[in-house]
Amino acid sequence: MEKNNGGEDMALSADAMSALQDFLGENGGDGDELAAMLMFRRQNDSDSDSDDDEEEEEEGEKIDHAAYYRERFPERYGLEAAATAASGEQTTVSQPSRREDPVALVTLEDDYVQDLLLSAFESRPHWRVSTAVPDEDAGPDAEVPFDLHWGEYEHLQWFGKQFSSGRSLVSCYYNRKGLIRKGHLAYILEKWRAKHTDRLPLAPKSYILTLDAEASGEDPLEAIVQRAVEKSGFPGFEGKPWILKPSVTNQANGIAVIDSGDGLNTVMEKADEMQRAGDFVLQDYLPPLLLDRRKFHLRVFMLLNGNLTAYVSPEFLAIFSLEPYENAPLEHTRAHLTNIAHQEVLSEDDQHRCMRLFEETIPDMVACGAVKDEEEGKARFEAVRKRVFDMCAELVEAVSSELTFQPRANCFELFGLDFMIDPDWHVWLLEANAEPDLSKAGDRLQPVIDGILRDTLSIVVDRDPRFAVVDAEPAPVKLHKVFERAPRPF
Repeated sequence: MEKNNGGEDMALSADAMSALQDFLGENGGDGDELAAMLMFRRQNDSDSDSDDDEEEEEEGEKIDHAAYYRERFPERYGLEAAATAASGEQTTVSQPSRREDPVALVTLEDDYVQDLLLSAFESRPHWRVSTAVPDEDAGPDAEVPFDLHWGEYEHLQWFGKQFSSGRSLVSCYYNRKGLIRKGHLAYILEKWRAKHTDRLPLAPKSYILTLDAEASGEDPLEAIVQRAVEKSGFPGFEGKPWILKPSVTNQANGIAVIDSGDGLNTVMEKADEMQRAGDFVLQDYLPPLLLDRRKFHLRVFMLLNGNLTAYVSPEFLAIFSLEPYENAPLEHTRAHLTNIAHQEVLSEDDQHRCMRLFEETIPDMVACGAVKDEEEGKARFEAVRKRVFDMCAELVEAVSSELTFQPRANCFELFGLDFMIDPDWHVWLLEANAEPDLSKAGDRLQPVIDGILRDTLSIVVDRDPRFAVVDAEPAPVKLHKVFERAPRPF
């Protein structure tokens, strides 16, 4: 099941993020810079209690906290290589020592994925594999006997020595809500759109609604919603449909297509407390490209690795509604929401109609007149795939500079991204999901999922000098590298 994890720190509201962003500058600031600012502020606050405020404040101003962080963590800034190049010295760069008999902990709740991963490790006999979930009562200082943990977010030992020291690899990023929470992602992409007006937009136009948490209990919900709408800058429905999404949701829970203020109020009344506590995204509901009279979206799997490289699987899944789209009322959500959990899949035939490889839909493109022949269908397929690769690269670039996404060298994670295609063959990003439900691919598409998992291990493990087999070349992968962040020059 795709998740929005409560284990992450609580989301800031869009207003709070905007204020913080203004404070840190348009690039969003780095964690080190923010820490330095806070350290300086804390020191100044402490200094104000001393007998000699003026003298202490002068001393505080002389401290170069940025220099402190550059000296303390030179590897983060590429300073070791830069210093060597400037001096002309020839030095031997120390490589991480290879670990004998590394241990992998695989603790997924989904047997479908767990079994595929265990099978993938069988081709790596130098790895020892355990499926025991770590003892949550062991405490953060307990020694954790593994080199890689692939498990659910809530089972990862975020505050243990192994993770904090960077010794162990883990299968999630600790802070990635800027990517997976709909409100945060909409905020980032709207800001990106305003900054890069010369580029095609990544996502449909969106407005963020934040319900007033401080509102009086006597205020009717309708009034609270109206204030949120006015504050968002939303121009009004004017009879046009928009899609409303809670920022924290999965499997299409709480998502609705609406075209009026009354419809908005009705959906808000049905929202649960957790959804109301977060943001809502009101997103332009674009007309979709139809195949066989039905709406579909593309599920694209993206691997993020370390700090920070992005890979995308070239095998996209096309996920269809089982109900015809044309003339379907907005409340007939099975025609409008293509999430597979929202469809009534009763048979193997339904499963095939609901989910296929995008490449397998080329005959449907021809049959319904979306393209004139198979040759044009293949050309459209390749153009969409290239556009998705470019969009994924731009998405990672946009998110990676934000405080709400903090990559780390010993983390990796597989995300499920949803895209739609409009009748003019423009591609639009809809959302990104953490811990995508891979088992929905079923038996027929299992080789696709198996290949993605094996490629992930090849990239994350086999290319890591700590775990690589001596004198062995890593297996080639299908995953396509779309983004790699250059070392920071400061």
